[in-house]
This record gives sequence, C-alpha cells and structure tokens, in this order.
Amino acid sequence: MTEVTALDAAPRQGTAPPGERGVLASLRGHVDLFLNAGSLMATTLITSAFGFAYWWVAAHVASPSAVGQASAAVSAMTLIGTIGMFGMGTMLISDLPSISRGKWDLISTCLLVAGAAATVGGVLYVAVAHLWIPSLQQAMGGVPATALLVTGIALNAMTLVLDEAMVGLLQGPLQLMRNAWFSVIKLVLLGLLALLPITLTGGELLLTWVAGVVASTAILHGAIRRRGMLDSLRPRVSLLRGRGRATLDHNLLNLATYLPRAALPLIVTAVLSAEANAAFYTAFMVLSFLAMVPGNVALTLFAVASGDRAALRSKVRMGLLICLGGGLPVALVVMVLAHPIMSVFGKQYADTADTALAILTLTYVPFVFHHFFLAVSRVQNRVRGAGIFSVFAGAAELLAAWWGGSHGDLNDLVTWVAVVMAIEAVLVAPIVLKVVFAPVVDETAMAEGVNVMSTTSLTLHERAWLPLEYIRTVGPLTGVTADRLRAALVGLHTADATHRAVSRLDRAGAKWQHMDAASFATYVLDAVTDLGPGPVDFDEMTRRLQAEPRAHHPVRILAGGGYVALKVSHAYGDAGPVNTLLHELIQAANEGRAARIAPSVRHRAALPKAWWKQFGLHPDRWKAGLSFPKPPHQAPAPTRPWRADLTVRTARSALVLADMRSWRDEYAPGVTTSAITFAAFTSALVELGLRPDLTGGTFLADARRYLGKGVSIDSNFCMGPYLRPASLTDPLSIHRTLKAELATGRLLTMMVLREGKIMLTGAPGMPDPFPAEIAVEPQPRLTFSNQGRHDMLSDLPWAVDATGRINQSVPTLNGPEGITLTTSEMNGVLHLEATFHASTYDPQLLERALDLVCSDPAGLIMARR
Repeated sequence: MTEVTALDAAPRQGTAPPGERGVLASLRGHVDLFLNAGSLMATTLITSAFGFAYWWVAAHVASPSAVGQASAAVSAMTLIGTIGMFGMGTMLISDLPSISRGKWDLISTCLLVAGAAATVGGVLYVAVAHLWIPSLQQAMGGVPATALLVTGIALNAMTLVLDEAMVGLLQGPLQLMRNAWFSVIKLVLLGLLALLPITLTGGELLLTWVAGVVASTAILHGAIRRRGMLDSLRPRVSLLRGRGRATLDHNLLNLATYLPRAALPLIVTAVLSAEANAAFYTAFMVLSFLAMVPGNVALTLFAVASGDRAALRSKVRMGLLICLGGGLPVALVVMVLAHPIMSVFGKQYADTADTALAILTLTYVPFVFHHFFLAVSRVQNRVRGAGIFSVFAGAAELLAAWWGGSHGDLNDLVTWVAVVMAIEAVLVAPIVLKVVFAPVVDETAMAEGVNVMSTTSLTLHERAWLPLEYIRTVGPLTGVTADRLRAALVGLHTADATHRAVSRLDRAGAKWQHMDAASFATYVLDAVTDLGPGPVDFDEMTRRLQAEPRAHHPVRILAGGGYVALKVSHAYGDAGPVNTLLHELIQAANEGRAARIAPSVRHRAALPKAWWKQFGLHPDRWKAGLSFPKPPHQAPAPTRPWRADLTVRTARSALVLADMRSWRDEYAPGVTTSAITFAAFTSALVELGLRPDLTGGTFLADARRYLGKGVSIDSNFCMGPYLRPASLTDPLSIHRTLKAELATGRLLTMMVLREGKIMLTGAPGMPDPFPAEIAVEPQPRLTFSNQGRHDMLSDLPWAVDATGRINQSVPTLNGPEGITLTTSEMNGVLHLEATFHASTYDPQLLERALDLVCSDPAGLIMARR
C-alpha cells in the first residue's frame, strides 16, 4: 500500500474531523437557526390546526351569534394586542443576546408596558364601539364580557411579547410548548362547557381563550423555573431608558409590515364584494401559510445574529437556502395546483380565486426578500429606515389593490399588488444579497500602511483549511540567516508579486492580498524573525510558533543558530507544497540568490472532476462512497477547569526503520512502516497507562491519488476520515483498514460536502475557541499523520550527517483530549512528533512513549497481541 501522506492533524476542539458526518456536519453550525425557526413554524401549524378544530366545535355547540361575537372579540384581541406590543418583542430579540444579567427584569418590564399599552387600546376600542359603532357594541355583550375582552387584549399583548422574548433567548421550543398548551387547553375547556346544561354565549367562548392564555403561561413559568433560567423578576421602568427610540422604531416597522396585510381584505370588500373577499381571504391564507417559512426564518435570523453579528453572512446564506431552495418549489406546486387547492373550500371559491391564488404565489420570492430585508435592517440597526420604507411600501400595496379592484376584477387586484411587491423586491434584494456576496473589506492592511495592489480569492479548498497552520523546523544548517531568507523572499516577490508565499493573507475576506515592493520590504521584516547566531533550542522555536496567534502571514519564519522554523498556513499548502517552499527558500538563502518557485496552477475543477471519475460513472461505488464511520458518542463525565497549552515532544532514530522492516517481513508482510509506527505508539500509550480511545482514530490522507494525469494541486488537498480498525495496536489491522478506505474514495465525497457547505455558508478564518472545561479523566483521541519521505531535503546545506538532523512536522491546533502523531522519513531516519496539550497530559509521559517507539516498536506490538 502507498504510504499515507498527510498534514496537519487536529480536528478542532476534539471534535470529529471536517466532513466526517457529511450533510449533517455541514448543517451543524446552524442548529440555532433550524431549531428556533422550526419551532416557530411548528407553532403556526399547531395553532392553525387546533384553531380550526376549536371553531369547528364552536360552530356545532354554540349559536351563530355567539360564534360571531367570540370571533369579533378574538379579532380585536389579535389586532389591538399586536399594536399594543409597542415594539417590545422585537426590542427584546435585539437586546437580550447582549445582556449577561437581569434578562428577566427587562422582560417583565416589557410585559407590563405592553400590557398597559394594550389595556389603553382595549379601553379605546370599547369607547369607540359604544359611541360610534353599535354593531361592535352589541357584539361585545354585557359588562362582564366587555371587561373580559379588555383583559384578554392585555394578556394577548403580554404573551406575544413573551413569545418573542423566548425567541430572543433562543428558546424557541419553549414558546412552542406554551402555544401548544394554549391550543389544547382552550379546546378542552370548550368541550367541557359544551357538556354543561347552559346556552353558550360569546362571553363563555372568550373565557376559554383567556383561561388558555393564563394556564399556558403558568405552565411556561414552571418550565422556566425548573431549568433555572429565571434570575430575577423585578420590573424596572429605568431599564427602558435609552431604549425608547429603538422600541418606537421597531414598533413603526412592525405596524408598517402588519397593518397593510391586515387591511387588504377590507380593500377587497370595499371595491369588489364580500363574496370576492371570502375567496380572496382564503387564497391569501394559503399564501400566508407559504410565507410562514421566510417570516419565521427571518425572525430567527434576527434573534441569532443580534447576539453574533459576525454570523450574519452565513446565517443569511443558510436562511435563503431554506426559503428559496425549500419554499420556492412548494410555491410553484401551489401555482400549478391552484384550482384543486381552492376547490377544497368549495366550487365557488375555485371559480372566483384560483387564478388569484396562482398570481399570489408569484409574490413568494418578494416575501422572502422583504422579510430578510427587515431582519438584516434590524441586525444592522437600520430599523427606522426600514420602517419608513415599509410604510410607503404598504401604502403602495393598498393603493395598487384599490386601483386594480376599481378598474377590474379580483385577478386585476392581486396582479397590481404582485407588481408592487415585485418592485419592492427589486429595491430590497440588493441589500440582502450584499450581505451574502459583498466582499469583506480588510481594514488592517490600510491601518498598517500596506499598499494592496490586487487580490486573489482563495479557492474553496484553501478556505476550508484557513484556520489551520503547520510548522516545519529543520537544522542545523550552514549559510542560512534571517537576512538571507528575507532577501530570498524579496527576490521571489520581485519576480512574481502575486505568488502566495509573498502575499498577505486576508482571513476575513478569504483573499490573497498582493503588495507593492515598498510594502513587502516592510512586511518581510515582520515575516522573518532573527534569533541571532548563538545556540537556539529548536523545540522552543517550534513551540514559539505554535503559541503565536494566527495573523496575516501565510509564511512565518524564525531563523537563528543554524535552524529554520517555518509556519505555513494550510491555505497555502500541505506537506508537498510546504517542503518545496522550505527547500527553495533555504537553498536560495544559502546561495545568496532570489527564491524561484513556479506559480501554482489553480485547478478549481479538480475536485469535482476527480469525484465524478471515482463515483459518477460507477454507481456500484455510491453506497461505500457515501457512508462515513462516526466517532463514538462521548458519555457525560465529571469535568474540571481547563486552559489550552499546546506543546510538542519529538524523537528520531536512525536504526528503528530497519528493525520495523525485519519484524514486518516475519510477522506482517506488506504492512507499511507507518502502520507499524501508529500501532507501536498506541501500544506505548497503553503501556504507560494513558488509556487511549481504542475504538478508532483520525487518519490524515492525501487525496491527490484520485486526480487525473498531469493535474497538480499546490495548495492543501487532504482529508482526515475517522476510521475503526479492529485493533489500533495491530499494524496489519490498521494497514487493511487504511487500504480499504483509500479504495472507496470517500475522501473525495467528504471534501465535496465540505466545500459545498463553504460555498453556501462561508468558512471561518480562525479556529473555534477552546472549551473552558475538560473531563477529569481525559481519554486520548488519536490522530495519525504520515508525511512519507522527505529525501528531497537531502541536498540542503546540512551542518551534520543524517542521524543528527532535525526535521520536525508539527500542527498548531489540537483538541483538548487530542494527541496527534506525525511521522516522516529522511535519509533512513524516522522522525516522530507528538502534539498535545500539556494542560491535559504529562509531557514526560508522551516523550517516554516516543522513545519507546524509537527503541522497541516490535516489543510494544507483540506485548499487545
């Protein structure tokens, strides 16, 4: 089997390596969006279904006048309660993510303010009904029913604010629970009232709604207390100080969005007829059911991105994918099946509004962009501008409806509305798409006085590896100094200013920035640090680069005492490209000339072509190529405080490879020395009492083996599948598992899925932060990386023979419980590096494990047989 050539090992934070769970891993970063948006959509479905059941039962157990009285009261509760929210709900969604303490003080204050505002609105509604609208006065019933109505209006406003507060806390399932209980309780109460020997009136029906609100809120309160979410419930009006303007802006935007939609049925009735409105209202409800998807996704987007604005781009991308990729096909189906859908409600409905429904489905895309425009505006604190726009947009929709209905029929009315909404979409779509596609401006370059002449976008596989870096430390050498290395780089920049090795890395914008000569002359002084001619600790050089934060250097160099430590971003390349760079820089520095590295050919289509060659024409490979082994689930365990302390221990031997091959010839013919090394290292950890996870490990592998003839990839083209050999201490088992894995070509599928995710949601420029806690008894999670032979470095100006040469290959990231073993050969010498956190494992134990591998690998393996 070919040696497994790989690079930087560490999966982030001890998690599974990228791509290991395919599509699920691609969506894992958006659980908050899916969970909360899904709970909002489920709320709509549940309340709609139980609402239908409620009114169906009411129609059979109460008189039409009672049902009419109750429906009028519920409509008043909904309308005035929504207005009475006074922007409090959206203000909470905006502010709660940034509040560390006192969240519930602010929530309770907003609930009381909304309740008070809705109460005033309810009293005004009663007064207007008594003074000017006798039919509404009659529908309200007596004094008890009127008082219950005002109470219901206030409670409805408060619970609407409470539901949005749950969204702001990213606790969407809790608001789903409350609404589900509300729907069930009011239906059960209605059934109980129907069993009593009384004649139901509108007041009794309204009472079931109010009781359902109270009971469901009490259940929610209990659930919140059990979860320990309540910190305090002291309403303080002072908490609203400084939030008044934002609240009013949110309220303006809410009303400007809500009222025109609510008024459309009135326009239809006024310019056409009540019969036309009945059909229109039914069609509009079907459209509203479709619009539920972008509405709830956009609301959740606002809640999520308010607490993490850096996530706005990826969340908008994923949200648009959900709404356009999932909702648009459904809208097209509704358009085609408009007549059968309307026929469900009756032949007259279908004859009157089937075409209207088909036209209304064309407004789905405008709905998507309008909702996302509102969410983006809220996140970017442009609420007032969005509110003013929505006022004019709503007025235009109503005027268009009036004009269309006055000069034609229902189809003309909805056509004019659709035209206006399409114009709105044209106006707001650029604002939404700018979030997704607009380039990220790197302000650090300008702040540092760097003149960027041009930029080149990172490829998808370069972006995939952007958070990771890789260190190569070699020596001792002759004729290599920091000044000579700088001169070699300056010469390379003069010959090719766009070469990635002499470019600046824009992590936020995912670009290579190409500098002018003057800027690079300053830049290279920071890129190469001179440690002086005196003796240096080469291990300390490696650890120093490990500890340095990631910056804009794709190549960072320490030089001194005859040693060179080179830290290279994995966006630049893996073992092959890095060795080429290292070799040329050192040779150029030694010879006093400019470095000469051929510009890389950017084969952007290499991966899809390789995947198609491996799987597209071979359906028999699909099953094996699309199933990925999963790491074991980590059971909950006691934890302790923890901090990152990445370190490395190294070892080398000029004799051990011969011993391995002798053992192999006798006990495991055909097995690679890398498989023997991996098994021996695992056995050493077991012998030293570290109890590694023996269920499997991550094996880094080069995917270039699947490329077509003549296709080269100078950047990173590796993947790290999680594999489960029958035994991690048996070289033959590891060898067979690796060989079988490479035969499937699953690496390509993992890479395609990963790059597909990046295309949709973007990729981070930095790794995720480490956790603050770790298991009290950590279990080593192993990653193996074999870089093959480094004999191409043989002709470097070494100061010693092969047995004394340092040739280290070290990653700069590892999980809290991870241990990464990197192996390579150079001129018959085996070089080993173990990377781990000294805050997790004793460095002396790991050093001892490497020594055991170098001294007696056969004995370690045989002891575990």
